[in-house]
Amino acid sequence: MKSPNHILKEYWGFESFRPMQLDIIESLINGRDTVALLPTGGGKSICFQVPALALDGICIVISPLVALMNDQVTGLKEKGIKALSITGGLSYANLMTTLENAIHGNYKFLYLSPERLQQEVVQNAIKQMPVNIIAVDEAHCISQWGNDFRPAYKNITFLRDLKPLAPVIALTATATPKVLEDTVASLKMELPAIFKKSFVRNNLAYQVVEEDDKLYRIAQLLKNNTGNVIIYIRNRKGTFQLSEELNILGFKSQFFHGGLTPQEKKKRLKDWKAEITPIMVATNAFGMGIDHPNVRFVIHTQLTESLESYFQEAGRAGRDGNYAQAVLIHNTYDKTLVKKQYVDALATVADLKHIYKRLNNYFQISYGEGDFTKHNFEFSAFCKTYVLNTLVTYNGLQSLDRLGVLQLSKEFGRKSTLHFTAHNDVVLDYFAGNPLVSVIGKTILRIYGGVFDSPTQINLDFVQSKTGQSIPVIEKTLQQMEAQGLCKLTLQQTDASITFLLPREDDKTINIISREAKALNDKKKQQVAAVLSYVEDTETCKSVQLVTYFGETTASACSVCSVCTNQKTVTPKKELLLIRNAILNELEHANKSSRELTESLTFAESKVLHVLRLLSDQGSIAIDARNTYYKV
Repeated sequence: MKSPNHILKEYWGFESFRPMQLDIIESLINGRDTVALLPTGGGKSICFQVPALALDGICIVISPLVALMNDQVTGLKEKGIKALSITGGLSYANLMTTLENAIHGNYKFLYLSPERLQQEVVQNAIKQMPVNIIAVDEAHCISQWGNDFRPAYKNITFLRDLKPLAPVIALTATATPKVLEDTVASLKMELPAIFKKSFVRNNLAYQVVEEDDKLYRIAQLLKNNTGNVIIYIRNRKGTFQLSEELNILGFKSQFFHGGLTPQEKKKRLKDWKAEITPIMVATNAFGMGIDHPNVRFVIHTQLTESLESYFQEAGRAGRDGNYAQAVLIHNTYDKTLVKKQYVDALATVADLKHIYKRLNNYFQISYGEGDFTKHNFEFSAFCKTYVLNTLVTYNGLQSLDRLGVLQLSKEFGRKSTLHFTAHNDVVLDYFAGNPLVSVIGKTILRIYGGVFDSPTQINLDFVQSKTGQSIPVIEKTLQQMEAQGLCKLTLQQTDASITFLLPREDDKTINIISREAKALNDKKKQQVAAVLSYVEDTETCKSVQLVTYFGETTASACSVCSVCTNQKTVTPKKELLLIRNAILNELEHANKSSRELTESLTFAESKVLHVLRLLSDQGSIAIDARNTYYKV
């Protein structure tokens, strides 16, 4: 057996491992169940890839991230290592060929999505494979208290029955102590060796900025940027708008969201990595599984629903170990919005009972029946039939899925998308030749203003209610426009399918899971509260706040975050006097806003703002209705 150091040098070209990697590798080689809790960019993949190469047999890797699977398989192949992946969209013939290769082809890695493990043909093939390690990536997904819980992960444990002698390694970067405990129990790990690396990132400056003019603040941050940037926005339309605004200001940017075609995503990612368009304005669809070292800024323009999400996304900055910034820009409205979206719209136990009973009535399921029956499901039609709040109902269905009452298909929540690619004048000329097309087309233009800019989700039921035309007529009209080259269209024929996992017993069904439902809601409230606490706490180091949330209690102040730099800036009296005189001199000539003053003076912005507050408190200056300062 080759030594781990020999393998690392041969395939990766490194002389030595990062701290803790070799300990994790040796634990697996010795056949022990292992937990690797490492921060984003901490080199988790090496921890199972090296021992898998050292041992005879094939390593099965379970991952929820198709992008990560594809990247890792490609990377392994480039190193001359035989690796396979089985994801969605693979034909039955190709699936069988891949499984045969995994059994007989001397391959070292087989990457699988958790959903693929549900297939009997995959399970039967695994029985025949000489499995040396089972690696579970993003392992927190198996815990219902984890931020990205995936019900399919619960079935991973049958791999232990199929291959009881293969050690399991659970890898994650975002597990709180409670999630870690639940993950170990859920994977049925036997006295695992737990390796937990400090979450502290000494090179990463966490900045929290309160700002109403977010575009201005972003432009100020990026003025002298020399690397890649990710700017996160929570909706698709916003990605396009901000990207356009940045391009107008002279920054090279592109937008990215889940509605783009695979070809568009691949091209934009390639251009971003090559720094042709070094700024990517994106939803959280961008970044998972993308390991790029030269990211100097990760900027959030809105609050996330949890610190788990924020920490993971922010952690994509500075993976090369050089100085980088994770900047969270927020305003008062953002705090209201995050509560409205993630707390106020939570489905209570009473809501779950109401939704569940309506679902059974909707599909005409008799009491005591319905288990394992599958039904096509039109979410908007269901809500309209029973006059249900769409956001509460959406969250309620997600909870029922999480808690094992029913199973939603992957398509749940998706909508048809439309993007007019022809010029506005060309489209309107086409409308002029056909009254029906004109009614449908102009209605869509009135409802969805950004449909010329980017692929836009459209609600056909809503278009139907506004036009009086049937959905088949609307779909046929849009398809005709696509055939004429006027637009790109993706029709979602059904929102989803629902599979009931339990027989109908109305309130009794929900009563059984009521405690867990309340706990999930409490968890979501706690997560949002933690986010609000993070942005509002101006006394505790931002890095300390984050790592403490993940159970690390010994971290010291980072000296580079927004809190530390403000506290560190205890302005000497002489400098304070210089700044005071400079401000008053500026205001002698004209009233100026705080922004104008910080831009015109050479002192650090935080110091200028500090002195402005002092002068205001002393009554030496005041602020007028236009938010500009003047001497009193």
